[in-house]
Amino acid sequence: MKTFIDWLDDRLGVLEFYQKHIAYPLPESFSFWHVFGGLTIGCISIQFITGFYMIMYYIPEPDMAHESIRSMCNNTDFGALFRNVHRWSATLGAVFLIIHAGHIMARRAFRPPRELNWWAGLLLGSLFVLFLITGIILPWDWRSYWELIIWADWLKVIPVVGGTLTDILLGNFSLGLSYAIHIILLPVLIFFVLAIHIILFRRIGMSDRV
Repeated sequence: MKTFIDWLDDRLGVLEFYQKHIAYPLPESFSFWHVFGGLTIGCISIQFITGFYMIMYYIPEPDMAHESIRSMCNNTDFGALFRNVHRWSATLGAVFLIIHAGHIMARRAFRPPRELNWWAGLLLGSLFVLFLITGIILPWDWRSYWELIIWADWLKVIPVVGGTLTDILLGNFSLGLSYAIHIILLPVLIFFVLAIHIILFRRIGMSDRV
């Protein structure tokens, strides 16, 4: 294996690229809890891959959405597998994100000079929650309907803007709009904010013990 890597490095300079753009020093306090940020990124990557497969079969129409998902799961190769992997990677991604944020708070790694990366992470988490909400709505079954009502009730409690946000969500809701937000707007925003998050992380590095 080492011979192959040396051969590849002589021709492509992969080790130099790795040392310059990928490798970074780890703090002495590096532990199991540091991996959850990377696991969250892994779950987001799985979401993109499995979601691209599901786009080919999903129909964003109220009377056809649920049936198109059922047909994909029952009548296409690996359809049920892709849907379940998509769903469980979203759930695990949310869990990993919470653990990652809790670890950052426990280590107080949100303090200068990392405060900008902390805010980028909070924005990324908010976008991930919107990803979950719009994804839950797309099957358009009874669970989707009640999830929409529950999220609308939660929005109502936000001071000043809560009522307006609820009216926007329910008054202008359409399955096609939710679908467009889920597969176009949110992926672009998440990719952009995640890139900023990673660039800042690479520039500043991991925090050591408080």
